Amino acid sequence: MSLLREIQNDATNSSVKVSDLLRKCKILAARLGNDDFKIWVDSELNGYESSDGIPFYRVYNNVSSKGHFSGIFGSGLRNADIPSNCFPKEFRKDLTTVSLVAPIAEIESLVQKSTKGKLLQQPWDSNFVAMFSNKIYENTVCVQAWKVIPSTKLEGMIDIVKTKILNFVLEIEAINPNAGDAALNSNPIPQEKVSQIFNFNISGNVQNLASGNNQSSIHQESNNSQIPEAFINLLNDLKSSEIEEGLVLEVESRIEKLGVSVGTAEYKSLYGELMSFVSNHVTVLGFLAPYLPMLSSYL
Repeated sequence: MSLLREIQNDATNSSVKVSDLLRKCKILAARLGNDDFKIWVDSELNGYESSDGIPFYRVYNNVSSKGHFSGIFGSGLRNADIPSNCFPKEFRKDLTTVSLVAPIAEIESLVQKSTKGKLLQQPWDSNFVAMFSNKIYENTVCVQAWKVIPSTKLEGMIDIVKTKILNFVLEIEAINPNAGDAALNSNPIPQEKVSQIFNFNISGNVQNLASGNNQSSIHQESNNSQIPEAFINLLNDLKSSEIEEGLVLEVESRIEKLGVSVGTAEYKSLYGELMSFVSNHVTVLGFLAPYLPMLSSYL
């Protein structure tokens, strides 16, 4: 069986770990000779250096927090909700956003060990605990606080990675079915075409995939240069919207692909698919309404 078919089979097999799937992708990246794909695979396997510019599917907005509080005469609160409106606006984004930089094997392990629908935790930065400890509940001091992450969100993240890999490999196979078994440095597919497929199916709004590699060919503005500024503004507004997070991820992915396809024959079909999708989601359609003239202007 060819490497491309092996990866396809693994991507559609729920019992295969994404970390194992990515190791096969590492072999594929070496045979394709594509640095962008190599860096993404290494970043997913080894973790990201920082939360700056990590992929959209590793960022969760509008998360809630809980904490333990100590009061006078032995009183206190445990696992108490922490309202975000307790904090000045300039701190709310940091306190309601979760960015996952850990290796995907670590995230898979958390999902496997947790029960279905369990709430996982990401501790607050100690500086935030110290700053707001006596400003949340009257006559109490916060001694511990954490952000709450449903395990289903991590499951969704893992599924997104599998789907991205599957889409990438299917397009590679459509161009050259033997690309996965090519000799190293043989360039079975032109690098420009591989990069185009990578940007379309995987990178999305990824900005800086360093992962310990100072020679990264993906720089801070690499993807922004391929998407019109109007699309970037739309994506930023989408992230701060009140739309359900699962829908945000789906719409974000579609808009990123649409932005990358500006000026190509694919734009019209992708635009039609986006409109068909949002027509079934009233909240998304309402959000996108002011942007429709801009999106349709590229047809």
